[in-house]
Amino acid sequence: MKIERFFSKLLLVAVLCTFCACSSDDDEDLNTGGSGQGISLNIGGTNINLNNVYWTSEANDDNTTYYELQFMSFDMYAYQEGGDFSSFPSSYSVVYLSFDAPGSPSELPVGTFSEDDYDLSGALDMTLDNEEGRYYVEEGSASSDLVITRDGNNYTISIPSLEIVYSDPKEVGSGRWNSTTVNWNYTGTVKKAPQY
Repeated sequence: MKIERFFSKLLLVAVLCTFCACSSDDDEDLNTGGSGQGISLNIGGTNINLNNVYWTSEANDDNTTYYELQFMSFDMYAYQEGGDFSSFPSSYSVVYLSFDAPGSPSELPVGTFSEDDYDLSGALDMTLDNEEGRYYVEEGSASSDLVITRDGNNYTISIPSLEIVYSDPKEVGSGRWNSTTVNWNYTGTVKKAPQY
């Protein structure tokens, strides 16, 4: 089930953010997320701006690669590098966009991927005390294709008509879902997530 996969990833991120951050006396450049036009959403009255974008990959057994785009309201990787707990935000949101495609794990692919070929899942307005957040979100079946293009170092990641279905995480499974349609569009750099 998609929500179980999402919360297992989210638990890993929470553990990394809470327990694995080390303080650093170095003034080296933090590995900050992709820079560009962030994604602003209003879901059920909750406003979020996802302006930190990373990607990860893992080779599959069938000569394809699993790719994951990570859209975050704050730069978790920079936080892990810096280890300054005072910089941890009072609330944050994370949305994952994942798909399998032919290609190398060392390069984010470009192309068009149908709604059946990608998954979107995330949690909005999370806090350290409430790791499930205010809303769990995923894409609905009325969503259009995911399109990824590249121009130099910049990527455009768009879903012109994304149906986002959302629910209070405590009510998932009860059938109490709401939905809204948004234009998902990010243009800018996308950094490869560091490996820990």
